[in-house]
This record gives sequence, structure tokens and C-alpha cells, in this order.
Amino acid sequence: MGMAKIVSKLCLPAIAATALLSGCGASHDIEYSATGGGESGTGTVTYVDSSGETVTESVTFPWRKTVSVDEGVKVTLRVMPVPLTAKFGQLDIPLKVSCQISVGGDVKDSLPLHERLAECDTVSQ
Repeated sequence: MGMAKIVSKLCLPAIAATALLSGCGASHDIEYSATGGGESGTGTVTYVDSSGETVTESVTFPWRKTVSVDEGVKVTLRVMPVPLTAKFGQLDIPLKVSCQISVGGDVKDSLPLHERLAECDTVSQ
């Protein structure tokens, strides 16, 4: 009997019994965080939610959200300030934003103070 068949025979009953075996249908807590500059301190965030769907929200910075996703799911966070620039006299200064993704409390990806757009991603493990 192949290893894949053995694993599937072990994991399926475990999933039905609320994943009693380690690594079978395990989920991980993902914490997204975003910050942004500018007077308004607002922006948009796009992230992967608990069901694996991509969600876009208008937010006030600093922003945090925790979701639980299955092991092996690719999660992303995209952060944009609104507006993209601020006026300083006659100059349009690009606003900066930051993103961070933590899995189980460990930072997996971060991008500090990036102009107009910050994107972070990782795989839940």
C-alpha cells in the first residue's frame, strides 16, 4: 500500500474526529497587520479570510485582523493608503504603508514603510 493511501486512510477519520492526529487538517492562526501614513490614516487592505476568499476592506490605520486557515494555504496582504499622496505645498508626496503577516505568533513576512503599496505573503505552516 502506497504512503499516500496510508496517510489518507489515517487523516480522513482524524479530520472527522476534529483532527486528533497532528498534521491532518491542522489550522493556523494568521495575524495580519498594516500601518499607514498621512493625516487621514486610512487605506484599503486586501487579504485572504478564513474561508480562503479574498476580501477588501476600507480601514483606519493601524489595523489588525486574525483569521484561522488550513495548513498549506497561501495568504496575502495588500495595503494601500487612501489617498495615495499628500500635498505639501505644490508637491505630491507619496504616502507610505507597511504590512506584516504572522503565523502562530512568528513573523513570516513584512514590508516596512513602502510608498503607495505594500504586499506581504506566506504559506500557513
